[in-house]
Amino acid sequence: MRAGRDVYLVAEREVRERIRSRAFVVSTAFTLLLVIGVLAVLAFFSDRPPPAYHVGIVGQPSSGLRGALDLAATANGALVSTEPLADRAAAEAALRRDGVDAALFDDGTILIARRGNPDLESMLTLAVRQATFVERLAEAGFDPDEVQDLLLPAGRVQVEALEGGGADGDAGLAVATAGVVVLFVVISSYGQWVLTGVLEEKANRVVELVVAAVPARRLLAGKVAGIGLLGLIQLVLLIGIGLGAGVTLDLFELPRTAVATAVWTVVWFLLGYAFYAVIFAAAGSLVSRQEEAQAAAMPIALGAVGVYLATFVVVLPWPESVGARILSLFPPAAPIAFPARIALDAVAPWELFLGVALMVAAVYGVVRLAARVYAGALLSSGARLGWRKAWRAARHVAAG
Repeated sequence: MRAGRDVYLVAEREVRERIRSRAFVVSTAFTLLLVIGVLAVLAFFSDRPPPAYHVGIVGQPSSGLRGALDLAATANGALVSTEPLADRAAAEAALRRDGVDAALFDDGTILIARRGNPDLESMLTLAVRQATFVERLAEAGFDPDEVQDLLLPAGRVQVEALEGGGADGDAGLAVATAGVVVLFVVISSYGQWVLTGVLEEKANRVVELVVAAVPARRLLAGKVAGIGLLGLIQLVLLIGIGLGAGVTLDLFELPRTAVATAVWTVVWFLLGYAFYAVIFAAAGSLVSRQEEAQAAAMPIALGAVGVYLATFVVVLPWPESVGARILSLFPPAAPIAFPARIALDAVAPWELFLGVALMVAAVYGVVRLAARVYAGALLSSGARLGWRKAWRAARHVAAG
């Protein structure tokens, strides 16, 4: 009972102090606004109308040019309108007054005002080549109208896949990618918060008073739990607002894996945060000055970044590959890799439960290790303490 009460009081203190801080409020508001802003920008560009081009025709065009232009425009998702022009001088004048985007000559020349629109150039090149092809077939005795009909797509073309892809697959990939980014940012950020909190208490000697009333290991548990609760709140807000905004802005429809992904993202956040936070706390207890904190946390941060990049390179492109499965079962990578594979519907039930079991075992081992280092180094001052010295010093510290 006493141990639980101590952990609760420390956690409550962490939540109370940090939730009132301007840094927490500003960072949470900024992150939420950033998510909404990115989604709004994506929605804006996804709703843009197709490009429209006005093309001048100089001379006597071939009989198939109009149909070739229509076909090329359809292939490029563009709209094309035309107007006749008398000669090159008229074409140049029309281009300079910005009323015409390009001019086509009956000898196959394409005249544009300036370079910089490869889509327009490739579309007109395709149209001219197709019109020339139709014209040569007509010279060989073929009916131009019949040739034009043969070049146009007949009926509706439908693409099917045995698995993956489609709107649900695209939405799943979007959710997986967003989940990887959010989990990495939240776990890393709140792990750094734990490190900074430990260092601040050591620097101003508050920790000496706290440890006199609460054993070091309970202090570690309460600090990790309190900051983790804030991280969980922020994560739930990000997931809810991100998915809600995406659906509201018609960016995607929720894939069938959305609910499972959201639930398992919370589970893996808790496991991943517990894994990394206690290591950050132990690293923070080894130093006494702010300038030494980054050096102490660098190996942990680099490991987290490596896991993050590996998830993008291995898991997202090939979620069912052997590499993705191995990476998912590797405890430092599992909190980020597993939610991505769940969103992509690429996880077998046995993999998931094995991954959770391995992660729980890893968290238990890391907590035991970090708690001892934390207890041995918390009251140290001066030069940076090594992990081995902190481990040995813990023998002389009452664990409570």
